Amino acid sequence: MNKKDIQIIKDSADAIISNTPVFGIAWGLSKALFGAGMKLRQERVIEWAEMIKDNPGVFAKEILETNQFQDGFVFALEKYIRERSEVKRKIMKNIFLSFTEAEKKGNFEIERMYHTLSILNYDDLMILKDVDIEQEDFHQIYKNTTEKNENIYNLISAGILTSDYSSRLGPIRAPFVKITRFGKDFINYLEK
Repeated sequence: MNKKDIQIIKDSADAIISNTPVFGIAWGLSKALFGAGMKLRQERVIEWAEMIKDNPGVFAKEILETNQFQDGFVFALEKYIRERSEVKRKIMKNIFLSFTEAEKKGNFEIERMYHTLSILNYDDLMILKDVDIEQEDFHQIYKNTTEKNENIYNLISAGILTSDYSSRLGPIRAPFVKITRFGKDFINYLEK
C-alpha cells in the first residue's frame, strides 16, 4: 500500500466519523492516544468507523457527550484495532453497541467482556453457540465431549460456565456445568 492509498483510507475514516455529530471528543482522544496504532491498522479503523455510520440511531448526542461513553469508546477502539481475529472483532462491535445503548454505562462490564473475549479461542466460542442459556441445572453441554473438555475448562476459567464439583458415580466423559449470569450476557453478543 503506497502513501496515497494510506492517506485515502485515513481521510475516509475521518470523514465517516466527522459526519457523525459530536464524535469529535472521543475520536480526538483516540487519535491522540493511538495515532500510530491507528495508522498501522487503517482497515480496522475504517471497519469501526463504518459500524458507527451504519448505526446512527444508537449514537445520540446526549450519549456521545458523556465521559463514560468517551472512555468506553477509547477503550473499545484500542482493543478493536489490536484484535487479529475477524470473528472476535465482530463480537467486539456487538458488545460496544450494547455498551452505547446501556442506560448505566458505569455498570456495563465492557472491560470484562473484552478481556474474556481476548482469552477465548475459536473453538471455545463455537462451543458457546451450543450452550442452552435457559438450562438452569448442571448438565453436560455437548456431544463428543472427549475432544472438547479443554474448551469447557477454558469457559469455566473465564467465568462463563461454572462447574459442578459434587461427587458422581460412574465414568464422566465431560464436566457437568451450568452457565453463569455473566455467561448469559456474553453469549448474547455471539448471536447478534
